[in-house]
Amino acid sequence: MADSKEKLFSDFPSVSTQEWLDKITVDLKGADFEKKLVWKTNEGFKVKPFYRKEDLEGLKTTEGLPGEFPYVRGIKKDDNTWFIRQDIKVIDPTEANAKALDLLNKGVDSLGFKVKASDLSAEYIATLLKDICCDCVELNFSTCQGHTVELAELLVAYFKERGYDPKSLQGSVNFDPISKMLGKGKDRSGLIANAKKLVEILA
Repeated sequence: MADSKEKLFSDFPSVSTQEWLDKITVDLKGADFEKKLVWKTNEGFKVKPFYRKEDLEGLKTTEGLPGEFPYVRGIKKDDNTWFIRQDIKVIDPTEANAKALDLLNKGVDSLGFKVKASDLSAEYIATLLKDICCDCVELNFSTCQGHTVELAELLVAYFKERGYDPKSLQGSVNFDPISKMLGKGKDRSGLIANAKKLVEILA
């Protein structure tokens, strides 16, 4: 198969980058290439409409292996498995549960639930996680930072009640009180003490 592919490519003359640019210039009918087709990301990087093999020359990242700097192919050498994650903003726990089950059937193996602090209860968590095999999927949760301890307690109680082996569970409870301090200038330093409680609850 490899030989036939190589023969296929050799049947056509190679096209240089300059030839591509010349053709694009004609198609643009005088419009500026940089202004019309090159766009900038929010970080200020220029993105061209096409790339060639020569654009990769000198890039260290193309030689990097899993577990090696700059880690663009993962941080592990032995098991470089990546999760396929989908985040769900929970408005109604029943609807979010149905969406989660549908996503799991489509190949997602990591779920992120953004839940309202005002709705938190044992019944809410049970509805949200109904029929989800929690030891077969990575589960991640986020809520108002002032209610992360409450959320963690509800989750631990749910898993214990249903007899899950804690070592079989993977996931996270998002704890980041500093982000609001940085983003909005609000003093939330009092919440940092919750880190100890979270560690103890989730241990």
